[in-house]
Amino acid sequence: MFCPKVGSEIRAAYKSFDQYINAHIDTALQFTTNLQKFLQSPTADIITALTGNIGAAVRTDLLKVLSDVIPALTIAETCKGCTTLADQLQCYVTNLKKLSPDLQDGILVKMASKIAGALHGNKLKTALYDLYTQAKYTASK
Repeated sequence: MFCPKVGSEIRAAYKSFDQYINAHIDTALQFTTNLQKFLQSPTADIITALTGNIGAAVRTDLLKVLSDVIPALTIAETCKGCTTLADQLQCYVTNLKKLSPDLQDGILVKMASKIAGALHGNKLKTALYDLYTQAKYTASK
């Protein structure tokens, strides 16, 4: 092989890609899919609506990382004054509703990428989380 080191790095990345997808991207995409459904027909309790079908342990981790992820998204600039996670999510949803469906999809994929990265402890580069999340999202369409 021309570059054995590069080949072994690619194989290692591919192995971690499979393990990573199973552990975190599915959870992140499940949350953002729920968020997308919520955009179309809101209910009273936003946190329950968005995390209702996610396991209890994962739900706890997800709620912890959301308080960091939401402020990191530029669409949430207007939500900085919100003090609770439910208020932040509601503000985020309100801002998302103002956007076209295609733009909503793009922002939700970015949110899923940030959630997956946070759940994984941000051990990889942001571009890899973006790539893995986009690949999984595209495959699920």
